[in-house]
Amino acid sequence: MPFDKLFSPLDIGRLRVRNRLVMPPMVVGYAGPRGEVTERLLAYYEARARGGVGLIIVEASYVREDGKLVEGELGIYDDNLIPGLATLADIIKVHGACAAIQLVHGGIQAKVEQPVGPSAIGRKAIPPSKTPKELTTEEVEELVEAFASAALRAKKAGFDAVEIHGTHGYLIAQFLSPLTNRRTDKYGADRILFALEIVQRIKELCGKDYPVIFRLCADEFLNGGITISYAKQVAKRLVDVGVDAFDVTGGNYDTIDTIIPSYYCTDSEGWFFKLAKEIKKEVEVPVISGGLISDPQVAEEAIKNEYVDAVFIGRQLIADPEWPKKVMEGRIEDIRPCLACNEGCIGNRVFLGKPCWCTVNPLCGFEYRWPRDEDIPRARRKKKVLIIGGGPAGLEAARIAALRGHDVVLVERNRTLGGTAKIAAVPKFKKRLSRLLEWYETQLSKLNVRVLMGKEADEELITEERPEVIIIATGSEPLIPEIPGVENAVVADDVLLGKVKAGRKVVIVGAGLVGIETALHLAQQGKEVTIVELLPEIAPDLEPISKMALTKPSGILREYGIKVLTNTPVIEIRKEGVIVFRPPANKEMLVADTVILATGRKPVLDQRLLKIAKRVAKEVYIIGDAKEPRKMIDAIHEGFFIALNI
Repeated sequence: MPFDKLFSPLDIGRLRVRNRLVMPPMVVGYAGPRGEVTERLLAYYEARARGGVGLIIVEASYVREDGKLVEGELGIYDDNLIPGLATLADIIKVHGACAAIQLVHGGIQAKVEQPVGPSAIGRKAIPPSKTPKELTTEEVEELVEAFASAALRAKKAGFDAVEIHGTHGYLIAQFLSPLTNRRTDKYGADRILFALEIVQRIKELCGKDYPVIFRLCADEFLNGGITISYAKQVAKRLVDVGVDAFDVTGGNYDTIDTIIPSYYCTDSEGWFFKLAKEIKKEVEVPVISGGLISDPQVAEEAIKNEYVDAVFIGRQLIADPEWPKKVMEGRIEDIRPCLACNEGCIGNRVFLGKPCWCTVNPLCGFEYRWPRDEDIPRARRKKKVLIIGGGPAGLEAARIAALRGHDVVLVERNRTLGGTAKIAAVPKFKKRLSRLLEWYETQLSKLNVRVLMGKEADEELITEERPEVIIIATGSEPLIPEIPGVENAVVADDVLLGKVKAGRKVVIVGAGLVGIETALHLAQQGKEVTIVELLPEIAPDLEPISKMALTKPSGILREYGIKVLTNTPVIEIRKEGVIVFRPPANKEMLVADTVILATGRKPVLDQRLLKIAKRVAKEVYIIGDAKEPRKMIDAIHEGFFIALNI
């Protein structure tokens, strides 16, 4: 087997895990209003257990109601929740995976009316609703009991182990951190004491041999916060009181871009391995870690090189629950890659109180209806389906229509598939998007979809094909603003495709996603880049975690020297640069060798083509950017659901 290490068993205390692939805790927002298990939650976890992962650590579950993180989070604070939790544990274990559950209290990061914490100190980037209330010594002792009681509920429900959430800036990490623990009692004199007492009390209630995993913050990535040298001390003391394994990550809400890194960081698969390696040197118990893992070879090498004993695969399992099974069977080409975009899962959904989706996997959150692709209902009657346009919307519509048994033809005017996504995939930090397009090509080939590339969907072709259904997914094109001298500028598409070579000094008009990513792409080539934006903020529709990574004082834009001028309208574009209006009342010339437009997109929808389609086919649908330029998650989901209803 090419991945011998990944698929060898692992012992965590008395618990034997079938392989070294761990699904880490990720809140998905499928629980009921009281934190109860729901059918949707059960189906989601069953899909991942069936996919072949060794250990599933069920998402952060709040041990007390004042510690809840988000709406739809799972609870473990009441004995009445045990029957549902037991069903959840059973449904994971019946497929051969081991089941653990993570215990958490949000502390100052809880989304409750009155947050509590070790000290009356809140976060800066995502501040609490009120100044946190400092817990009394007696209240801290009560919280020790709350964690231990929750662990006992987990054991009674049939979970094989519990994981204590001691990172990401939640309550236990707040006690561990000098930034948030300014107490003068015993829990301030010894910042590790709260964590130690929780482990000790769990062992007392659940038995010394009941496995306890500790999710450890190895670095808060903030001056004055938890550091790797301090985390080593924490780890050694936790082992002394009975911790059976560590799950190593880092960060808090003020550095949330380090907790859930976006695709701007995708050259760093195994995001936390460097920290985990240092912890592993200090302890004899297993160490788990990961971050941005999509390549199984990276995971295999991490275990082989003894950086870690097991690897967690997070968002990649949201994108493709059968990643472990496909790796084991050697079907690497069938793995649907996670984009690390945070659009469908955490940033633009769960953090906003919405249930988790996935940009590339429309089944995510709908497993209770369709657990796998094979469970998508076959069409009652086979139809001839013509799809015009090979961007994400068209590709997904073609895939699902073919899965359902239709005769599918996809026509793409260009000689490559991908549409606008092909352009967006040019920067090296978007390599995951390139992999997604390759995955679509592979799947369409396996499904025998007839793909006609380099062909125009004209009247002759449509009439010849005689489709019953036509799906128009012809995408979008750059919107050209009415600015004097606009003919002196080029569009971002042409720069990314290499049709235009940018000079050394570049001004980009527009600070939306296209403008920012074009700027980063050019800056990484050593160009001197300035972005000008009419609005007061950049990328208002960019999900917040990626935005923090870009715009924070030590962020990626500053790292590459990209200047951003907001509230700056462009008055005129000249061959030598652009004239802008700078507040309060100044005109200024920004000298540039190349001026690039990234000022939005408009649909490409040929009305003549639409008339022909309506004349020939019984059903005509317009999807993706051809309907309205939006994000990839909208395009793929629209393609899925349209094809589902044919």
